[in-house]
Amino acid sequence: MSSYEDLRGAAANDEIILDDMGIPSVMVKVPLVYLDELGIGSAHTPHPAFIINDKVVPYIYVSKYINVVKNNRAYSLPNQDPANCITFDRAVEVCYNKGAGWHLMTAAEWGVLHNLITAAGLEPRGNTLQGKSHIKAYERGVLSPQNPTNVYRTLTGTGGKNWEALGVNDIVGNVHKWVVARLVNGEIQIVPNNNAAIHNTDLGVNSAAWRAIMPNGTLVAPGAAGTLKFDYTGNPANGTSAFHITTTLEHKQADDNAGYGAKDFGTLTAKAGVTIPDLLKALALFPNSDKTGRGFMYFRNNGERLLFRGGYYGDGGSAGEAHGRFYSPRSLSYVHVGLFSAYVDPALYA
Repeated sequence: MSSYEDLRGAAANDEIILDDMGIPSVMVKVPLVYLDELGIGSAHTPHPAFIINDKVVPYIYVSKYINVVKNNRAYSLPNQDPANCITFDRAVEVCYNKGAGWHLMTAAEWGVLHNLITAAGLEPRGNTLQGKSHIKAYERGVLSPQNPTNVYRTLTGTGGKNWEALGVNDIVGNVHKWVVARLVNGEIQIVPNNNAAIHNTDLGVNSAAWRAIMPNGTLVAPGAAGTLKFDYTGNPANGTSAFHITTTLEHKQADDNAGYGAKDFGTLTAKAGVTIPDLLKALALFPNSDKTGRGFMYFRNNGERLLFRGGYYGDGGSAGEAHGRFYSPRSLSYVHVGLFSAYVDPALYA
């Protein structure tokens, strides 16, 4: 599908957004929502996904489908083999290539989807077991004809309504989705509010756009004392659940062979005496009223680790819309790592 007319029927109640070359993507409109409406704190404050360049925007658009890359641009289209074998930097590039307003999905945007799903009591499923749901084995997508041996990507949007939440398909499973957030030696770093939606924001290793988070929710320069970090509670070990969020790195792993943390998202904890700000809950980096069983969080606390979310076709019970991996470098390129693009009209935050 390459034209607006071709997509009109497929889009149903969704919206077609054209890039700067007039090529369409099927997108889902997400209206402004406030933190207290999501059960996060008591302040009537816009969710950070709706704050860009210090302006409050009335809506954002997120991809309905895991994106495919055509002509160096990312597109949200049905019945496609999901983009894969794509690094973080490449994922950023193919979104920015579409023109102003287009960007790789941010931590804030994934966070608002997660919190809306939680507030609505939804538990979306997806391709989490070789082309089918690990929970409901009769739920299957159409396997991509482009799959190599022992790869089980399914064509976008072919899994049915139970693989959709808030209009977004494959938010759970199929392929991981890169998201704009990272750890650096365990320190959680984000781009403030939804400013990573601004065209050509520098998301490089040494970019000044990255900010660390204090326990009171203020954002400070990376490396400042007392910022929030993922850290082990003892010696690192493979798949250990012995970790928490703290403000002092006490058990940094020496290298990737030293292990990785893995824990059900709903069971994440903070070290005694460490306050978790509402911001971390808004970004779905710490549970609010979440149930367990909706995805695992993983991390390594040596070096830079970019975030991908949602799980993939081999994750089984660790997949879910709360699933997140601060696990791999930005250079990772693999058959089960792809992306969602998002769009916000630049006129709304000019």
